[in-house]
Amino acid sequence: MKPKPSLIPRFNKDYSFNDFCYGIKSIFTNTDFDLNTLEAILDNKNFFFTNSGRTSLYVILKALNLPKGSKVGVPLYSCTVVFDAILKAGHVPCFIDICLDNYTLDTQDLEDKIESLSAIVVIHTFGRPADMDKINKIAKSIPVIEDCAHSLLSEYKGKKTGTMGTASFFSLAKYISAGGGGMIILNDDELKENIQIEIARLNNLSRLNGIRHSLFTYVYSFLYHKPWYGLFAFSIGSYIENKVDFVGNKGFKSAKKIRKSDLGVFLKKLEVFREKVEVQRKNSQILLNELECTSLVLPYEWWDTYCNCFLFPLRFTDKRGRDLASNFLTNEGIDTSTLYSETPSQAKQYYGYTGDCPNTDEFVERVLIIPNYYSLTSEELINIITAIKKIGELT
Repeated sequence: MKPKPSLIPRFNKDYSFNDFCYGIKSIFTNTDFDLNTLEAILDNKNFFFTNSGRTSLYVILKALNLPKGSKVGVPLYSCTVVFDAILKAGHVPCFIDICLDNYTLDTQDLEDKIESLSAIVVIHTFGRPADMDKINKIAKSIPVIEDCAHSLLSEYKGKKTGTMGTASFFSLAKYISAGGGGMIILNDDELKENIQIEIARLNNLSRLNGIRHSLFTYVYSFLYHKPWYGLFAFSIGSYIENKVDFVGNKGFKSAKKIRKSDLGVFLKKLEVFREKVEVQRKNSQILLNELECTSLVLPYEWWDTYCNCFLFPLRFTDKRGRDLASNFLTNEGIDTSTLYSETPSQAKQYYGYTGDCPNTDEFVERVLIIPNYYSLTSEELINIITAIKKIGELT
């Protein structure tokens, strides 16, 4: 792609210079962090922290003391690091299909496969809460783990995601852009001692590592904005990594404790993050209203949920139409993502997927993620809407 300084990045990387400075300050603080804001938002739960979301899932699975080789149900539509965490904990991923109404776990497919499962990972994909009432009813005594990497502050029937399963985990590098880190919420007090044991086994990261990490995160975020993103960062990133999964890193890295820089920035940003979520919800509602007249399948919010609108998926009628639209939008200065489109093929090659998730196989060929984040300007949002409305002329 030719350099395009006006290119709108596909995702929001919002780690500012102030965040960098606060992260460095947090590294050298000798006092415990104040969790009052977190406790007020999530109802005084038990909180534990690791260096990533995948480490948090690994810790939860180890704390459950499941027999080695147990099957853990997980939606196929996911980043493959979730599968890696299951394997690292000594278990086997069993793939569950998604529901095409809201792209979260299909409860009918779960019910069909429940007899072989020892635990379930539920992903609130794109920030859209899964049907937790049905899932918990089907699971009965089987532990349910909520993957809330996308769903910080989302709600299901008035309850925050992360508070309705046996335990849950969050990725602090995602929506809130804290730089890194993972958080565990424990809703079953009987697991508390086991979680504490597993956390104690994790090694600390050094202060020097924290400084380097904070600096890298700031530079990465800086280059992920206009004009640098379109001038060279997009091309370099596409060359280094698989474009469709640029939102995250592949593979399971070392399980460690959280960096103080990441925890400090997370807690600081959380104090005002609800306001940013409301802006992103407003942007998403504008997109829904303006694109309602198109042939695209739009991500409408279920009536009994509050979606943080972390990502905005469009669904096309076929792969050809999706790919044409992706190329067209790039030429129009709008970067997009075919998020997790390679996961089914990777799951077949490396994780034992046998092809029994037809909705997911269909969805990955039709989905396109478009920018909707809170830092978009009004002009950028109008440009996105105008370009998408032209897509119908391509097919």
